[in-house]
Amino acid sequence: MGSARERRESHGTKAVARPFTGRATASAWTNLQAFSVLTLFALITSGCAVPSTAPEDQRLAPSLKAYAQQQLAHDDLSDWDRAVIEKASQTGTVSQADYDEGTDNFEACLNAAGLHWTRTRLLNGVVEFQPPPGSAATGSDDNAAMIQAQCYQSTYAYTQDFFGLQQANPELLADFSLAAVNCLKKAGVVDDDFTTDDFGKVIGAHDSPITDWPFDVADPRAQTCLYSLGYAVVTDAK
Repeated sequence: MGSARERRESHGTKAVARPFTGRATASAWTNLQAFSVLTLFALITSGCAVPSTAPEDQRLAPSLKAYAQQQLAHDDLSDWDRAVIEKASQTGTVSQADYDEGTDNFEACLNAAGLHWTRTRLLNGVVEFQPPPGSAATGSDDNAAMIQAQCYQSTYAYTQDFFGLQQANPELLADFSLAAVNCLKKAGVVDDDFTTDDFGKVIGAHDSPITDWPFDVADPRAQTCLYSLGYAVVTDAK
């Protein structure tokens, strides 16, 4: 299995190497006239590259408890992360209170380094961190990306990963496209006939007018599903 540091994501004909930042990377939701979607599957938190497509019955682990136990095998958990994931290996869940403490730790780390991002609580309790409008915090700003990576690593990277899966993909489907489609359907964002092929066309579209998408990506329900599963919609804000 590929190293998390070597993980690359493909979007149509464009390959994007993402920073060592964990599943959830800040998204910019301003100026939604043209945009692309970056898939950020299981970076530091999985220990291996999770495929964007996989057999429908393929799972990351038999259960959330088992998934937590898998994560404990990695040697790069922070002490705080390890304590939370050890608890999850017994209970099969990360509590909202533990997760929120992790977001506080991460935000404090960012602030100490001079990064002040907006935190938005999504509908399922996952917290999205967004850089200031117009900032280049999606990877082109190497210093900001490095700070973000270091803060994830030293605080709650594995907890963030686990909580996102717990809330948006509790079946631990290895096919994240299928997990996203299921989540969007359950949320009422797309119709029942919306397929993973339809979703693949959506995330493969670049510089596409927002009106061309089959659902409203700015809908909080859509944001909740996409961000929780590691899809960041990055706008062309200038």
